[in-house]
Amino acid sequence: MTTVSAGVARVFGLLASLITVPLTYSYLGPERYGLWMVLISIIAAMGFADLGIGNGLMNAVSEAYGKDDRALVREYVTSAFVMMLAIAAFLAAIGAAGYPFVPWMRLFNVTSEAVAAEGSKAFLVLFSWFVLSIPLGVITRAQAGLQQGYFPQIVGAFGSIVSLCSLLFVIALHGTLALLVLASTFGAAAAVALNGWLLFREHRWLVPSWRAYRGDSASKILKLGLLFFVLQCAFALSYTSDNIVIAQILGAAAVAAYAVPQKLFSVVSLGIGMATGPLWPAYGEAIARGDVAWVRRAFRGSLWLALAITVPLCTILALAGPWILRVFFGRSLHAPMLLLAVLAVWGVVSAVSVVTSFLLNGAGVLKAQAITAVFASLINISLSIFLTRRLGAMGVCLGSIITQLVITLPVCFVLIRRLFRNLAKAKIGTGFAESISLARPAPDGFAPS
Repeated sequence: MTTVSAGVARVFGLLASLITVPLTYSYLGPERYGLWMVLISIIAAMGFADLGIGNGLMNAVSEAYGKDDRALVREYVTSAFVMMLAIAAFLAAIGAAGYPFVPWMRLFNVTSEAVAAEGSKAFLVLFSWFVLSIPLGVITRAQAGLQQGYFPQIVGAFGSIVSLCSLLFVIALHGTLALLVLASTFGAAAAVALNGWLLFREHRWLVPSWRAYRGDSASKILKLGLLFFVLQCAFALSYTSDNIVIAQILGAAAVAAYAVPQKLFSVVSLGIGMATGPLWPAYGEAIARGDVAWVRRAFRGSLWLALAITVPLCTILALAGPWILRVFFGRSLHAPMLLLAVLAVWGVVSAVSVVTSFLLNGAGVLKAQAITAVFASLINISLSIFLTRRLGAMGVCLGSIITQLVITLPVCFVLIRRLFRNLAKAKIGTGFAESISLARPAPDGFAPS
């Protein structure tokens, strides 16, 4: 149900993007649209600000709810909400104190003070929504832990429609970039509000209460979340920095020429993640039950599925890319064929990376992933800067491809081989289930999933 609803939500989101991206690009122009993409990249790079507590909450809720322990579920939800609320308050204070001192012209690499001022106001709107979304993230994480991940997906489709209508309204009124950003976040805000109503209407016992806060529950979620936090930091440093690197080296206007065609190929890898994402918790459950044969079959099937979908789709998008961009953007946006070819390769590589990470996360191999990810992210951003200076915008994508093929994927497949070898040798049963429990680290370098 989660996969199907996610597919429906993705279709709605894609249709909304097909309408909004050309409209906003034409309305704002290359420089302001590139500025918007830089803003989104900055906020995306801060996506790890919850210290991984959201992922830790999802796993903890799933475990407690599987034991029919409602009181413990409420403890986890309340404890996570308190921690996320504290993080949001801290970020709000830092943002309020630092906002007047940010060199916006230098940050955005623009020559017009008016454009920089407009971008600073848009950032304020986007940052405010980001801070507010941190504690509200408890809602969607709790739904996922309760095996109701389809609710956020369905409501998210509704949010895409609301955002589209809001954007069209602001464009009709000739609003500023800040108003466009506000309109784009309005649908997400409405979706979260509706999600919260659905969750607490069905599970009234789940409403957070100060009396339900427990220090030990908070500590457990935080310890688990910090493992995800390291992975999130490395991911943000590697992949959300592309637009920022391009803006700093080539200027804000060059971001649009890369970000727009990149969206075509990101849809493919996002689709693979959407289709195979529910395997993450399924892997952990199957390993705990000793059904290693199913884990092996599911992983191989998902890997072949990813290749069977991404290779032909990315090839078609690379060949048809110039025509697609010309139809939706006219001659104002030109993407070289070589850039499209590089993006097509990245689409395949990133899809394979997503599939392997789901298995390793489900099996609890987080520590080794975290160490590899930190090292790879430093190499990735260094390569991206070096190649962008010499090859232009495609350099950021080439840096990611090289890092994945040379470092990340080889290490992941070594970890997967070792995982299956250890599972084959292990005595699957109560002892092994305890060894991968959330309460303490697992042997052989395995971290809790």
